[in-house]
Amino acid sequence: MTFLKPFNQIKLFGLGNFFIELVNLEKKNILPNKIILSGQKGLGKSTMAFHLVNYILSKDEEFKYDLENFEINQENHSFKTILNRSNPNFILIDILSDKKVIDITQIRELISKLTKSSFNEKPRFVLIDNIEFLNINSINALLKILEEPPVGVYFLLIADELNNILPTIQSRSQKVFFRNLTLDECKNIITLNNSIINKENLDDIIKLSNYSPGLSLEINSFSGLSIYQELLNTFINKQTIRDFSKKIVSTSKNNLSNIWIVEFLIKKLLSNCLRYSINKESINNSLILNENQIIKTIQKNKNNNDLLDILDDLNYRIKRVKNFNLSLELEVFQFLNQFH
Repeated sequence: MTFLKPFNQIKLFGLGNFFIELVNLEKKNILPNKIILSGQKGLGKSTMAFHLVNYILSKDEEFKYDLENFEINQENHSFKTILNRSNPNFILIDILSDKKVIDITQIRELISKLTKSSFNEKPRFVLIDNIEFLNINSINALLKILEEPPVGVYFLLIADELNNILPTIQSRSQKVFFRNLTLDECKNIITLNNSIINKENLDDIIKLSNYSPGLSLEINSFSGLSIYQELLNTFINKQTIRDFSKKIVSTSKNNLSNIWIVEFLIKKLLSNCLRYSINKESINNSLILNENQIIKTIQKNKNNNDLLDILDDLNYRIKRVKNFNLSLELEVFQFLNQFH
């Protein structure tokens, strides 16, 4: 799958107001040294963090950040050194490609770097993406340095689900919440970003993404709309479940990506079922494909309490796959069969 990479997105779309608020705090020398950027996946949280870092670090450089157009100058030194991972004032922590969590080794290495003197007088930034994926040992180690960060060090913590972050981390941080975008805002951002999506399916892809531009592009990259249609079909024809289970776990070569795809698509449908039962009118415009028919089919046999129990079951199965390396294909197969 080909995903947008936040570190090389030179333009910032749709987040100008959030960005200016943080810039103004920095100008007044009151920028918090621990900030959680929270909101749905794909809204541009990490991209904005990279822009904020570039704005601050490139202030005294020849090609500084273009604040008027929310654009990184690709010729500036900070951009180039962050891109090739050699900037002494920036540290990125994320899940390594061969791991399922951010482990203790990464945090220990981070602490070791931060305890050493800075190479210059500029502030240092630590960007931790997917902070929900810190394991318990990593969290304990990180808490120690979050309590008393070294002078001039700023932590930018990226979270899709704030509920998955320990209260002890939340209480030490300033929180910035990203709102969901409208259909038109998403379309404008995707168009401005010169991203190619079949215009015929664009509205449905954006709705499937919960109105997230970045997520829309990811969904498009793995033919997510087609896969979602196949998921819906399993509720009509039980015989398609086995083939669907096999297909969805081979969507990507990265097993973590496949787990995310399974979790996202099934939760999207279950969420729509619950919302439909509460207020049909509020969700009708967001339904795609034959969702309306499938939701009615599910609700004939499952009430809201059943659906909440099923959602818990899904979370349990996904957790088992992540923690114990169980078969994702088998878990999907067993999960979908309980609707028949």
